[in-house]
Amino acid sequence: MREGAGTDLLAVYGTLRRGFRNHPLTLGRAEWVGEGRLPGMLLHIGGPLRAYPYPGYVPGPDGTVVAEVLLVTDPTLWPDLHRLERYSPHDPDASEYVLVEAAASMLDGRLLICATYAYNRDDGSWPTVPGGDWARATG
Repeated sequence: MREGAGTDLLAVYGTLRRGFRNHPLTLGRAEWVGEGRLPGMLLHIGGPLRAYPYPGYVPGPDGTVVAEVLLVTDPTLWPDLHRLERYSPHDPDASEYVLVEAAASMLDGRLLICATYAYNRDDGSWPTVPGGDWARATG
């Protein structure tokens, strides 16, 4: 187990995806596996109290979310990801995101169990990202 994850596979759906502001955090520390879809929806988190807008993944049976799956090759990446996502393994209730496992349906037909960060503050006030694709919605 790696820093709270039961797998070394990580599904990223927002600012950690290639071409986005936080992707450099993973360079040299994770390898690209492929693109897939997670069950659930994406929320668009923004506003004046945030440095920049970002998505929040909400797992569920309705909808799909576009994600990139990475293989974490450097275990020191996990604590850095936890800080970025404001996740405390010791106090998940107080965390903005929590680390969960989700099944990614890969474009090549594989089903991979991945760790991903789920938004832990959904109060129904954030709009959803159309089509569950952060890159398309913000690019």
